[in-house]
Amino acid sequence: MRRIATILLMLSVLTAWAQHIEQGSLWYNGALVYNATLQQGGKVLMSTTVEGEDIEFMLVPVKGSPDTYTISKGPNDAMMVEEVGHTVRHIMQEDLNILCFYDSEDKLYKLMDRTIEEDNQKLNVDNWMTLVRGDYTMADGTRVSIDWNKALVGGTYVPIEAQTFNGHVTGILNIDGEGTPLNGCMEVQFIRDGLCLYPVGYDEFGWPHRLLVDSITLTKSSPIYGNYDYVCATLLHGSELNYFDKPTLRLMRNFILARRGYVFQSKDLNEYFSKQPWYQPADSNDEIRLFLIEQLNIELIKYREATFDNEV
Repeated sequence: MRRIATILLMLSVLTAWAQHIEQGSLWYNGALVYNATLQQGGKVLMSTTVEGEDIEFMLVPVKGSPDTYTISKGPNDAMMVEEVGHTVRHIMQEDLNILCFYDSEDKLYKLMDRTIEEDNQKLNVDNWMTLVRGDYTMADGTRVSIDWNKALVGGTYVPIEAQTFNGHVTGILNIDGEGTPLNGCMEVQFIRDGLCLYPVGYDEFGWPHRLLVDSITLTKSSPIYGNYDYVCATLLHGSELNYFDKPTLRLMRNFILARRGYVFQSKDLNEYFSKQPWYQPADSNDEIRLFLIEQLNIELIKYREATFDNEV
C-alpha cells in the first residue's frame, strides 16, 4: 500500500512538459460544461450559463509550477461556485486530458475532463446511466439487463429513459415495460449490491413522490467483472459519489485494488473479495501498479468518504 500511496503523491509531477488549456475548449465537471477563454498572463476564464445565470471562475497560473493554477474570481462579477484559493492541476497523461481540483489540504475532490459535447444534459444522463447500467436479478429470479436506453426484462426489451429537470438527472428512471415486472416511473436508489427501485407518482404540480407500494430490489449479477467494474474504467468527477453511502464507497474504493490483486488485511474485505470468482491475490502488494484513472478515482472516493464524518 505504501508503494501505491507514493504513486498517488507523484501525480503533481507527472504532467507533460508542454501542455496547455486550449482557447474555446470545453470542460465537464459532472454537472456542467464550461468554456475556456484564454486571458493575458496565462490566465484562463472558465464560464458557463445555467438557466440564464452566468457562472465563472478564473484559473491563475502558479509561478514555478507548470500546469498548476489557483482559483480566483472572474472579471464579470458572475456567480461563482468554486472555492477561491484552491489549486487546479492540468494533467495530460494516459489518454486523459483533465483538470484536478485540490482543497486547502491538497486533497483531490473534483475533476473536469475535456469534452467535445456541449449538451450538459446529455453528458449528465450518460454519466448517471454509467452507474445504473448492468446485469441484475430480481428477488423472483427474473433477469434484468439495463443498457443506455433500453432494458431486457425477463427476455423482453423495453424502452427506458433517465428523467431530467433543467438539464440535471432527477434520479428517476422511466420504464415503458407494460406486461413486465418493471413498468412506470421508478426512483433509483443505489445500494451495496445493486439498485432499489421505488415506484413514483406525480402530484398536481408535477412533483414526484413515492407510491405506497413495495420497492423492487435488483441485485447485481456480474461474476466475471464484479459489481463495480465501472470505477476501474470510467473517470469519475466527484459529484457521482453523492449517490452512495459510506460503506458502499469503501467497497467501491477497495474494488479497484482487488481487481489488481491487492491482498487485504481487513477481515471483512478479505472475506468479501475472496468469494469473487475474478479475484486473484497478488504475491505481494508491492508489485501492484494502478492506471492513472484508477488512482484518481481512489482519491475522489476517499475524499467523499471523509466528508461523511463532517456531515451532521
